[in-house]
Amino acid sequence: MNTYNFIPLDTKVHREISVQPDNSFAHAKNFNLVNIGFNELASLSGCLPIVVVNNEATDKQSLAGVVGFENFGNLFCSENQWQGHAVPLSVQTHPFNFAIDNNKVTVLIDDSSDRVQDNADKEYALFSSDGEPTHTLKHYQACLSNLIEGQQQAHTFITILKQHDLLSPLSVTLTLKDGQTVTSTDLLSINEEKFAKLDEAIIVRFHQQGIAMAINAMLLSLRQYNRLVQLTQHFDNPAEKVGIKLSQQ
Repeated sequence: MNTYNFIPLDTKVHREISVQPDNSFAHAKNFNLVNIGFNELASLSGCLPIVVVNNEATDKQSLAGVVGFENFGNLFCSENQWQGHAVPLSVQTHPFNFAIDNNKVTVLIDDSSDRVQDNADKEYALFSSDGEPTHTLKHYQACLSNLIEGQQQAHTFITILKQHDLLSPLSVTLTLKDGQTVTSTDLLSINEEKFAKLDEAIIVRFHQQGIAMAINAMLLSLRQYNRLVQLTQHFDNPAEKVGIKLSQQ
């Protein structure tokens, strides 16, 4: 289990540190799901499955990308680089995060990360000699800004889906080479039959608002479960097939 120590980014405290790059995004190697924003749907849907995750404890839902399975970890993480053409913003922004209090955003940094170093490597330093943000820090700030905006949009998107009863339970069963099965639960996806039966006026509005595009992207992204199966082939007990079943209730 990953442990983090996120603290507010402070010019005085962190003026001499640098954040080294990691194209493999090793911090995410144990993840099976990652939060994604509405603004990432188009780019990520051709790379990995996109679902809605249901947290029964809080009765809240969030938009998520499936990057792995139990016993396999994150299948997009390799020794040298990310095994996909797109990387979720929530993965890209590490070791940074954010907190929002009274509509004020605070940038946080995980100072326990191996990528955070005290040597003030000029190439990857966060602050210049005059205390101004460097290109490196501005890049992470831009990613965080896009992440915040996308997650807020995702919340609105899910609210709309629930209002029109378009979410149904999704069951995903992975069959391994030795015959074992691994089933993913607490997932939701678009009920295509209910979507097709919506009133014409609602469909038109969905097209105008970009909701229809997002719905279609989510539906098409489920094909990427086959890509995840392919990415297990170097394991000792790889997956042989995946079964996807959407409840029509």
